[in-house]
Formats: sequence, C-alpha cells, structure tokens
Amino acid sequence: MGKVLRVFLILALLVSIGALVLEVIMFRQRQELLVRAKTLREGFARISQKVSAAREPFVEALGEPLSPAGLATTAAMAAPLEGLKSNVAVRCDQLHQTRDTLKLTRDELTATQQELARTRQELDGARQELAMLNEQLAQKEAQIAQARQELNELSSQIDELNRQVDEQKGQIATLEKEKKVLLEEKQRLEDALAPFLPPPLPSRDLAKHLRGNVMIVDPQWNFVILDIGKEHGLQKNTVMLVHRGEEMVGRIRISDVRDHLSVGDVERDWLRQPVQPGDRVFIQ
Repeated sequence: MGKVLRVFLILALLVSIGALVLEVIMFRQRQELLVRAKTLREGFARISQKVSAAREPFVEALGEPLSPAGLATTAAMAAPLEGLKSNVAVRCDQLHQTRDTLKLTRDELTATQQELARTRQELDGARQELAMLNEQLAQKEAQIAQARQELNELSSQIDELNRQVDEQKGQIATLEKEKKVLLEEKQRLEDALAPFLPPPLPSRDLAKHLRGNVMIVDPQWNFVILDIGKEHGLQKNTVMLVHRGEEMVGRIRISDVRDHLSVGDVERDWLRQPVQPGDRVFIQ
C-alpha cells in the first residue's frame, strides 16, 4: 500500500511539473500571440489610415480609418475589415485609373516634348533669321547713313551751285542790260549808216517768191506804202523794182518794215514815171 501511494505521489508530482511547464509554455505563447495580435491590429490601423486618408488635392478621404480598439475581438473586426477591404478595392481602382491617367499624361508629355523640340528648332531658325535680318538692317542703316551724308554733301553742293547761279543770274541781268544798250546803240548806228550802205542781199528764195503791191503813194514826201512786211520776209534797206504791167516804173528802198506793211522811199534817179497805187514790186 505504501508503495502504491509513493508511485501515485510521484506521478502526481510529475503531472504537476508537466502542467506547470505546459502552463509556462502556453503563457509565453499567449503573450507572444497577444503581441502579434496587437502588432497586427496596429498594422491594420496604419493600413486603414493610409488607405482612408486623403491626398490633397487629388485623392479624397474614404470613410473613417480603423482604430486598434475596433479590432480587439473577432466579432468586432468583421465590419471594419470589410470596410477596409472595400476601401482597398476603391484605392486599387483609383490606382489603376491613376496609372492609366499617368500613361496618357506620359504620352502627352512625350508629344509635348517632341513639339517643344520642334518649337525650339523653329525658334533657333527664327533666331538665326532674326540675326541675319539684324545684320541686313545694320547694313541698310549704314547705307542710309552714308546716303544721308552724301545727301548732305549734295545739298551743300546744291546750295553752292544755287549761290553761283544767283551770281550768274545777276551777271546775266547786268549783261542783258549792257546787251540791250549795245543793241540800241547798234540799231542807232545802223539807222545812221543805212543811207550810206549797199542794200542787203536777199536770199534766193526771198528774191524768187517775195512779191507785193503799192497801196498808197505820197508824191509830196516821195514815199510809198506796200502790202508786204516782216511776216513776208521783207527787210529794211531792201531795194525793190516797181513795175506796171511789163514796164518798169522805177526803184524804191525800204525804209521801215512792219508786220504786214512797209514804207519805201522812191529813188528819183530811177524814176521813169510817177508811181501809182496798184503797181507791182519785187526784189531786184
């Protein structure tokens, strides 16, 4: 009986020791599970915070973020986890849309960069053309400046020429006055010498075609008036014969010539019979 009791005590002791060891092990595992559960709840809370939080100005908030207290029990965490799942799905859809938008934006950015490259090339070409135009403009301005300088020189020369022209005009006016005086003096001398000079020799055409008639006869002063004058080519001191029919009447010397009339002095030495109106005259 004592031996059985001893064995029973030993077994009870072993069982107690085993239970104690198992409890220690289970306590450690429980503590570890609690720590893991807390870490998991905190992780879910952080994920929920990130998923639910807004990203201004492009991403709006989704519901309320999870709290670690809301995940304390299995029954309490079902609804929050379902909301988190929905939020994650929404964020995934938004990420897909954002990815598509980014791809489209990237394509547009590539096209814009290509367009920008073409624009830069055109801008470089325009700058080169502008530089060329500026160079041409500078050349034109230099030419204009030179032309203005030449124009100023020409203006100075023109002013000098105008001054010389004015001086020449003054000299010409003086010479014209002197010429007029000399012509008057020449005419006076010619009139004075006319009776002593031989008659002028008319041209052949004048001698051939010049004809006239006696219009008026003044026997007292011994002159006649003819119907021909300067317009017909008659000149002063011209000697003309007077005829009546085929007979010569006498000879006259032209003493005064007007446009359509002239005055002739009858030369007595050549007079064969009195001159009458209607007698014809022509150059000797």
